[in-house]
Amino acid sequence: MERKAINLTVLIEQRLFIIKKIGLWTILIYTKNLGETMRIIHVEDYFDPTAGYQINELLIASKETNDQVFLITSDDMSPFHKQVDYKKDKEFEEKTGVRIIRLGVRFKVSSRLVLKNLRTQIEGIKPNIVFMHGIGDFKDLYLWGKKPNYIIVRDCHMSWVASKNKLRHLFYMIYRTLFASIINNTNIYNVIFALGDEEYEYLKKIGISNKKIDFLPHGYNETIMFYDEKERENIRLNYGFKEQDIIISYIGKFNYSKRPDLILDIIDMLEMDFIKANRLKLLFIGPKDDLYMKKFNKKVENLKGKIPLIIDEVKPFVELRKYYSASDICIFPKETTLSSIHAQVCGCPTIMEDHKSNIERVVKRKNLFRENNLVEAAQILKKIISEKEYLKENNIFIDLKEREYKKQMQKLKSIIET
Repeated sequence: MERKAINLTVLIEQRLFIIKKIGLWTILIYTKNLGETMRIIHVEDYFDPTAGYQINELLIASKETNDQVFLITSDDMSPFHKQVDYKKDKEFEEKTGVRIIRLGVRFKVSSRLVLKNLRTQIEGIKPNIVFMHGIGDFKDLYLWGKKPNYIIVRDCHMSWVASKNKLRHLFYMIYRTLFASIINNTNIYNVIFALGDEEYEYLKKIGISNKKIDFLPHGYNETIMFYDEKERENIRLNYGFKEQDIIISYIGKFNYSKRPDLILDIIDMLEMDFIKANRLKLLFIGPKDDLYMKKFNKKVENLKGKIPLIIDEVKPFVELRKYYSASDICIFPKETTLSSIHAQVCGCPTIMEDHKSNIERVVKRKNLFRENNLVEAAQILKKIISEKEYLKENNIFIDLKEREYKKQMQKLKSIIET
């Protein structure tokens, strides 16, 4: 039976998941009810302990259990434009109770890695569950070997990468032929989690059957991400922002995929009188790709004198709520990002492109602009400012509360108990 496009809001309202088989967290909770302690391994090719990706938040949420949790990852930090900082790894371990194991890279094709001695490391831990993050990578070679004596689950957040790959249709065909039939007809992979509608569609394109797919939507941890009025005042004071200033922020990566320079193009479309009358200011925070920054800095020079602008360095994820709280409006001009959820939780209206992933995450759909239509983005920004939609009291997004990770696990527990 063909499955129609899924509305994640409806899924959340219907207790988040439709369980067709036992998934990762239900297995975890069921075992906990039996009084057993589990050994859970997460395998993620790249990991930055100071970042705020789904893997970070899942590991932080695991602190609520008494399980032994491990993360096996690489020593390659190139996606984050930095080197491994083992001191930061240690701090993350102490905070969460998770043990981080970094392995060398045997070889790398595009962004896909083969980690040295991965199977040996996993078997040495003797896990109950191994959560291999991502799909369509070298870890799928597990499908051709002997079935392990532990449960393997995977997730999918590949839709953006796949959509830009010129050879994607060839890849779909190869994957369906070599891997999907094994996945669908064996229990080597217990379940594959889709993080949203686009990820679900991607899994279908590579041949994964509905019975193997469940949903684990992006979320947030309420102990880390929340509106902080005191820190709003402190951060604005540190930057020299006044109470009447309207701060438009971008908090994320500076690279050719995310294109924060487009925000400068959007601002350039606003009249000088409008900028001055509303006391607009720009704040950019995040890790920077050196090659991309040449393009970004050139646009900064062209905009010089039109609007006050601050460019700051990357901040630890656990501190980002302070900067979102200090901001009034956030713009993420390209692709999609988990930061959009964090920004809204901290009371910022969020402007993004009108894509399926963004429709799922942005509460106010009217703040989404058509792809590459910066004129429309400028109009949305101007409307938010003119109608004072940026005021914090107007942006308490109740709809996002169901994405809080502990609530998700509570709902899963209620399913088991019933």
